[in-house]
Amino acid sequence: MVVVGVPTIACAQDAPPAAPPPAEFRWIAPGDSLLRGARVVPGVARFALTAYRDADEFPIGRIQEEVKVDTVGGVPVLRRVVQLQRSGPNGTQRITDSSTTELLTLAPRWHRSEQPNRRITIDFAGRKVRALIGLPDASPAVVDTTVARPPFDSGNWELLLRALPLAPGLRVRFLVYDTDAGIHEYRLAVTGTATIQGEEAHVVTFALSRTSEAMVWVSKASGQLLQMETMIGGNTLLRQVRTTR
Repeated sequence: MVVVGVPTIACAQDAPPAAPPPAEFRWIAPGDSLLRGARVVPGVARFALTAYRDADEFPIGRIQEEVKVDTVGGVPVLRRVVQLQRSGPNGTQRITDSSTTELLTLAPRWHRSEQPNRRITIDFAGRKVRALIGLPDASPAVVDTTVARPPFDSGNWELLLRALPLAPGLRVRFLVYDTDAGIHEYRLAVTGTATIQGEEAHVVTFALSRTSEAMVWVSKASGQLLQMETMIGGNTLLRQVRTTR
């Protein structure tokens, strides 16, 4: 019986269930149980790099990445070499980055970068980081520091991405080191799935800083990076797309 003049109140069980809050970002570090280097598929991958501004398209260059499994001092490692061939007003420039990362823990061992106007060497040993930065023909500046917790190599975040069990809802945060910004935090969140280049892919948001974010599409079948997009300067989209040759 409904009493006149008394408002009816819906029972709690009639209300739609509230959406669960998003999971907190989990801190991870080298050796975390989420990481499995065996998920990283060795091989060669090639990418085209293109910039988009307003209605204009600007080819930037091409990237080739090669990953191999090796052993150093009895420890299995991933050796990664990334070569960027970039076109510009002063001709073609080539940048080569090479690195060694422990297969089982994803702990970085070392990183070398050969650029037209700069040479960088970084050696990692747990919380200790030693870097040499300088011009090709000049004495390098030395950075020798000990940080609060072991970092990852900022130049190898793609390996970390591929070593994680990607699935919607995964949210992790971790520290990286690079010679420009020192120690800083990256955040990674798997936000959904999509079809890209004819493949089912995980959609991953990568927060590189408070103001810089990348969108990454990773193949569900192979674990390989298919495409990445990053905004630069607020008005330029930089797109990296995997190619077959």
